[in-house]
Amino acid sequence: MDSLREQLKKLQEQLDEQQRHRKRQAAPFRRSKKTEAAAADAPSQRNKPGRKPGHEPAQRARPEQVDHTIDVPVDVCPDCRVRLKNKRTFEQFQTELPPVRPVVTQFNVEVGDCPCCGKRVQGTHPDQTSQALGAAGNALGPRALGLAADLKYRLGIPFRKISDLFGGFFALPFSPGGMAQAASRLARRGRPVYDFIKLRLGLSSVVHADETSWYLEGPAWLHAFTDGSLVAFVVDPSRSRDVALGVLGESFEGLVVCDGSPIYDVFQTARCNAHPLARIERLLEADVAGTRSALVELRELLKSGLSLRDRRTELSALGFGRKRTGLRRALHHWSERFQDASDEEVGRLARHLNKYQSEFLRYLDDPKIPATNNTAEGTLRFAVLLRKVGCGNRTPSGARTFETLSSISATMRRVGVDFLDWVSRLLHVGHPKLIPPELLPSSCPIQIPFSVR
Repeated sequence: MDSLREQLKKLQEQLDEQQRHRKRQAAPFRRSKKTEAAAADAPSQRNKPGRKPGHEPAQRARPEQVDHTIDVPVDVCPDCRVRLKNKRTFEQFQTELPPVRPVVTQFNVEVGDCPCCGKRVQGTHPDQTSQALGAAGNALGPRALGLAADLKYRLGIPFRKISDLFGGFFALPFSPGGMAQAASRLARRGRPVYDFIKLRLGLSSVVHADETSWYLEGPAWLHAFTDGSLVAFVVDPSRSRDVALGVLGESFEGLVVCDGSPIYDVFQTARCNAHPLARIERLLEADVAGTRSALVELRELLKSGLSLRDRRTELSALGFGRKRTGLRRALHHWSERFQDASDEEVGRLARHLNKYQSEFLRYLDDPKIPATNNTAEGTLRFAVLLRKVGCGNRTPSGARTFETLSSISATMRRVGVDFLDWVSRLLHVGHPKLIPPELLPSSCPIQIPFSVR
């Protein structure tokens, strides 16, 4: 009874602390008492600001082009009023943005009626991006629209703030609602490129996948899939394997790097080791009686795998294989011993590891396979920040716009394609509509056209 009372007391203290944190605006940014105590005990181990030893300096590179050169002479000392000796000249560069002045193009569009069929015929020009006339005949150009879409769907800036930025700095005002409608039309035209990205992901050898909570007329999920270059976001009400199957396909033969979610069990997977390590730390902080030794043992096993990965080049192939086999046996033995542990959380963790034990150590089979799911989580990070501002999408149309433009913008940036230039080619009437060659396999000798709606 005494141990139960002590455990109840600790749990109550943790609950009270969490409730106090929620009422403090700065709570998420404060250091925990455990961190502060460790820093006080070992002040030399505190993280110092600045780059770490051996890290290359982070400084601006010398400009490739200089537009103006100004000599800055100095002849005498301002205090002593005597001529200077040993004069030397150093270079200093200053990069500035020029004043932005929008370029307005007026199209005098001729319209006529066919005397034979009575059809109304309207002239077009290759530089036009819209055929609207009258009240809707004043549209944003493709580069302005592309920049606004990139700010919104890659960086997560709301349209209202983008409108304020464009009006204040570019002298290009527009309404947030009008920009939202223009982005929806842009997404509709670019949807074939989004579908092609998903098709190409289904042919990748390694795909990183993750998901986070979202909002779409109620609770929903935002799924992310990436192979390091191509990125596809999917907004769906469910967190099921059907979403992954819809992107990668039932015949996907590659490897999915993911967390411990069972929705990826239909594929060959490599599981993230950071998740069980974080789970172990939470259980150790709970300090439940009789669980510490088992959790510490498991933590050392998982960390020894990461250490073994880093020593791959130092060991012979035979020596590395022996250590890998020994680690797998030790992890299997641990999960078998604690599947029926008296503490339910430890037992659940053991059963989880037993189910995916080969997947958790798959990174030891191939150096190209990562030990964590950081790639997918990093891909989703901007959306997590955006969710704090806008929660998600209000309508299915908004969700389609978000997943289309966010996927294309992120992919273009990773493969080295200028998103604004791509939007210009997509919207201009005179440009052929082609899948960017950077998205095609290197062995593909042809161009792939698509139609826009």
